[in-house]
Parts: sequence; C-alpha cells; structure tokens
Amino acid sequence: MPRPTADQVADRALVLYALVRRASIELALEGFGGDAVRMAQAERARTETDRWLERESLAGALTDVERPLLGASSGSWPREAVVDGMWRKEAFGVLLWSLQHIPSLPAPDDEFEESVLESVITRYGSVSSFRANGSLRHDGEIEEAWLTADAWLGMTEGSEDTTTASISAERFRALGWLRDAAAPAP
Repeated sequence: MPRPTADQVADRALVLYALVRRASIELALEGFGGDAVRMAQAERARTETDRWLERESLAGALTDVERPLLGASSGSWPREAVVDGMWRKEAFGVLLWSLQHIPSLPAPDDEFEESVLESVITRYGSVSSFRANGSLRHDGEIEEAWLTADAWLGMTEGSEDTTTASISAERFRALGWLRDAAAPAP
C-alpha cells in the first residue's frame, strides 16, 4: 500500500485547517441570525481563504466535497456540513500528529483542541516553513494508531456516545488514508 508523501499529508492538513476554520465561522453565523456586520466579516474571511488556498497551491488538494463548500457564500452551508466540518478537526489533528508536529494523539475519547491545532500551523510563520518542518512517522506508529482507532470505531458503532463515535470515525478515516494513499482522503 503506497502511503501519501509528507508533502501530500501537509497539503491535506492545510486544507483541513481551512475547512475547520470555515466550519467554525459557519457555526458562529448560525448564532448571529444573519447579522449584516457578521456576514460581511465572514465574507471577507472567505475571500481571504480562497486567495490563501490559491497562493499556497492548495486548490488541487481540495476534494470534490470541499471545493463547493469552501467556495460557497458565507452562511450558506447546510447544518450537516457545518457539523461534519467541525469534526474534521480530528482528522486534521491526526495529520499533524503524523507529521510529528504534535507529540501524541489525545485519548480515543478526548477531542483535539482547535486552538492547539491552529497554533501548529501558525507557529511556523509561513506555509513553506510548516511544510519543511514535517516528517512522517514510521509505518509502525501509523499502524498502531490505526488499530486503536479501528477498535474504538467498532466499540462505538451504534452507541449513544456520538462524540466518541465521531472522534473514532474521523481518526480512523485519516489513519486509513495515511496507511494507503488510494483510500478516501480525510
């Protein structure tokens, strides 16, 4: 199974960074009920994200689902997309861990903190520095983490604990892709 390269993982992490940030904005907009000032701020952020994705050559790393979501006007995401986008932080965290930007994964029933994930991206000062400072963990570490995620996913399937089930599903998907680049991207 060919694994994705460090560059591919870094690009997916950067796309997920943009997606999670946008989902956070969409979630906040739900609470503001169409406030014109907040909508204008969100649109400026969306436009800047579009420019950033283009400038950093990330447009090609977007999936067919992400492309229309990130290009959509602010406040237009369906509720399900907002929720899914917020959970992508778990896949984002796994990718940062796989690049050794984070020393360890949280417990399987403990979420990544969004502020910690964002600080990993911003602490380097530039995307090129972020990319240059990541190196993939060894196959055995990825495999061990995948086995743990697989076990937790199996334990939470159909359970009432939707938080742990969502954590497990996102981590499992990300680790599956890290094991095999042909698997669906997280």
